[in-house]
Amino acid sequence: MSQWRVTAEHPLRQVEGLDHERCAALHNLIVERGWTASGRSLSDLDRRSWWECYGGDAQLAPHAAKLSPTVIAFLKAAWHGYVMTAQPQHAFFRYLAGLCSPEDLWQNTNYGDDEDDSNKRRYVTLYMANWALGASHPLGLVFDQQTSTAIQHISIHDTSVTMNGRQIWLPLELILEGFLDMIDQGKALAVDSSYDGEQERIDPWIMPSYTACDLDETLEAFGRLKRAIETRMPGAPSNEPRRLRDAAESSTLSPNSFAGRFLERAPEIRFDYIAPGLRIARQQPFSSVNVDQSHIRPVLLFESSQEAHQDTERTPWGAEVVISPFSPSFRDISNYPAGLYLTETDPHGAHPFEDGCKLILPYAIGENGWARTSDGALFGENRHAQGPTANPVPRSTDLYQLGFNHFIEIHDVQLKHVLSHWADMVEKGKWAVDADGVAGGIEKWREADTEDHWQDYQLPMSW
Repeated sequence: MSQWRVTAEHPLRQVEGLDHERCAALHNLIVERGWTASGRSLSDLDRRSWWECYGGDAQLAPHAAKLSPTVIAFLKAAWHGYVMTAQPQHAFFRYLAGLCSPEDLWQNTNYGDDEDDSNKRRYVTLYMANWALGASHPLGLVFDQQTSTAIQHISIHDTSVTMNGRQIWLPLELILEGFLDMIDQGKALAVDSSYDGEQERIDPWIMPSYTACDLDETLEAFGRLKRAIETRMPGAPSNEPRRLRDAAESSTLSPNSFAGRFLERAPEIRFDYIAPGLRIARQQPFSSVNVDQSHIRPVLLFESSQEAHQDTERTPWGAEVVISPFSPSFRDISNYPAGLYLTETDPHGAHPFEDGCKLILPYAIGENGWARTSDGALFGENRHAQGPTANPVPRSTDLYQLGFNHFIEIHDVQLKHVLSHWADMVEKGKWAVDADGVAGGIEKWREADTEDHWQDYQLPMSW
């Protein structure tokens, strides 16, 4: 199967239409991985294809007339029988229940009211969203037969974003490869009937709030950043050692939480600035807020000496209201340091990411129209608006964020990606280093909204 995985050694192939061989192989591998991990025998796996399950050429002729040859080839090779026969039921993946029925292939909202039926063959809802995740009006994964690209729609309400003319759709094999990467890393985990943990199970899938791989890769990225700074300092570091675990002494962290384990194991540093204008935090502004026992508060990791900027938006009646980067539980605290926070989460919720983080600046950026999130959207743009212009609004919290997630439900960017990117910036000489650590001060982040540097501050899309 290794030849079908999308890797540097086996990149995307240039084919006409959908790469049906590769996509069917990846689809079937996801089914197989989930099936065996949930304690079932491969000898019991119903490997009938979607095409077989719905009657073959004779029964499917009306649908075949609207499907491209490569989509038909995919449906003739992708396993679907297990969906029909498995007891208990077996979802294809955490976010997708399975391939759609023939009738549901055309049930999507990607068409304008003025379009006639002749054009309503372009978009195919290949996979149905997993209704158990609680999305309002779930839809699924939609494939564009004209461009041979796809995008997730957890809900039909996502359509105004995905169809705004600016969102970039992806080859289906990249999305399926993303799912397999989540399985490889343990972020999407199939479990057997003996599972009695607190994570919500959508048979057979659970989503751990963080994985051993997440923790190890975050520690590796922090260690790499530390070494990159120290080797470029003009002299040997002379400051007293500073430890990340000191940042959370005033907060209550479970030793088994991502924050607790990361802060405890992170190596000490002997310089001040880990990134422009940011040093190890010496306070926890939200530690006194009462929250639901199952939720984890925001944790300030690296702080600025300046307060966080308060973003606002205009209401329909003309008033300016503050947009908090945190949930309502924390909105009574309006003054807190700018810096990098692990954001709050419910570890047992539907979309838990204990390692999600947010960089909050002491000023808003984006007014120049260069700063972008991973999905290519401008900071503060109206994602639901159609057309080439987006009228961006400067924001202080969008830097490094993913925007519309092409793989799963939206979440804050994982800490490991930010720390790894910071290490890149130092190693490539895009951030200077002086005797105090990373130089440039807090104003350095304004580069993210300039023509020459915005790409240096945009992370690639990830799940």
